[in-house]
Amino acid sequence: MVIIDSMLSNGGVRVSNDIIYYVRLVHFALEREKNIYFENQNLTSSQGDILLYLAGAKWKQEEVNQKDIEEHFRLTNPTVTGLLNRLEDKGFVERVKSKKDGRNKLIFLTAQSESILREFKDHKHFIDDRLFHNISEEEQKIILNYLKKLLANLNNDTLIR
Repeated sequence: MVIIDSMLSNGGVRVSNDIIYYVRLVHFALEREKNIYFENQNLTSSQGDILLYLAGAKWKQEEVNQKDIEEHFRLTNPTVTGLLNRLEDKGFVERVKSKKDGRNKLIFLTAQSESILREFKDHKHFIDDRLFHNISEEEQKIILNYLKKLLANLNNDTLIR
């Protein structure tokens, strides 16, 4: 791999030109920003991710139950149960029996969590401004287009190895 070769050459650490290396660094930096925001709201990163998922479902007018969360995040039932219990205890979500199927409990955001998510949206704009400082709108579109292509390539199982 390029990253290993370039970092081990000459016995010292050099900056890599490997795109995977930089994508990972950007990912970690963005995760760190998200984590800092949610920690300041008395939430873990995982709890914040669930709130963001619920907000997206609400925007799409989709109902969400625990099984949906388990499948989306690829988490076990006990893990999601624990996350939802803590979110409910903190007043961020509520579980309501489905009118269609009383055995099924739907998960909803509370006013408290919606307020935090509105503030997160402002925080996201701040991060976007930092991320795209000195990058034109045209360059941003190009970057997004390339990232979409990279993701499509990775999701395409028919590519030759």
